[in-house]
Amino acid sequence: MPESYTWSPRSEGDAVELYDAASGRSTVLRRPPAELLAMDDVVRIEALAFRESDRPQAELFGALDTDPLRVLTGMNWLIAFWTVLWDLRSGAPAEELIRDLNYDGPWRRGATPEREQVWRSMSQRVRSGVLAALTGNPEAHRVYESEVRRLAPDVFLHVTLTIMDALSRELTRQGLGLDGMAAGLAERTRPGPGNGPSFTPPR
Repeated sequence: MPESYTWSPRSEGDAVELYDAASGRSTVLRRPPAELLAMDDVVRIEALAFRESDRPQAELFGALDTDPLRVLTGMNWLIAFWTVLWDLRSGAPAEELIRDLNYDGPWRRGATPEREQVWRSMSQRVRSGVLAALTGNPEAHRVYESEVRRLAPDVFLHVTLTIMDALSRELTRQGLGLDGMAAGLAERTRPGPGNGPSFTPPR
């Protein structure tokens, strides 16, 4: 666990205050609403994201066959969490980082203009899902869910996983510790009523 962080329990039980000594700023973090996402799912995805092998993608695709929205929602929530941690450290708003997320994987390289529009559109859909997780907006999440159901979930997974991997590598290069942060939140909170969004703007 990165040593610069201090966790302080909140009276709600499902939330903690996270203080980053490197920036002198803090934020309140809350478990995702139980009806939307299980914290255990996020912790599992986090563990897969930092495992050095090809297995994480295979395991996520296997889970996708069972419950695609559950997997994709967990990935979106984890990406949103990382953008909040970057906001906490740097002061750059999480929303701005999310708006810069872009798929730049192998399926896009050398794409025709028509295909390029497809990848721009898919990147936008992923950004919308992450913003829905960041804000806790139920309607935004419903719109995202309808897009996943309308299009191919495996394409969403490939695009989201590629974006997630690129973001984790970039933030790690910037000196931000990400591995184990979702597990740390899970250890220090308990399931609660899910009142309010999971993330509050750092201050």
